[in-house]
Amino acid sequence: MSQLLDHQDCIERLQKDLVDLQGAVLDVFSRTGPVRVPSWKFPDKLSCHLDMVALLDEYDFVDGDGASNQHSRVVLLELVIDR
Repeated sequence: MSQLLDHQDCIERLQKDLVDLQGAVLDVFSRTGPVRVPSWKFPDKLSCHLDMVALLDEYDFVDGDGASNQHSRVVLLELVIDR
């Protein structure tokens, strides 16, 4: 099972899901204004202040680095919860 955790497709799909979720969040914010609550993943920051572009870049697929890819996948899943 662990060999599936670092597949490029999984990471790319999670990134796409996060982009879609962020688009939905921004759509709601455009109507209501930002919701100022702490981020679940980064409780020292407000969820509306997370730089999703930087986070998606930081937690990207790295060819040949299974441990890093597994970590990225877990963080991306946590960011889905955070959104």
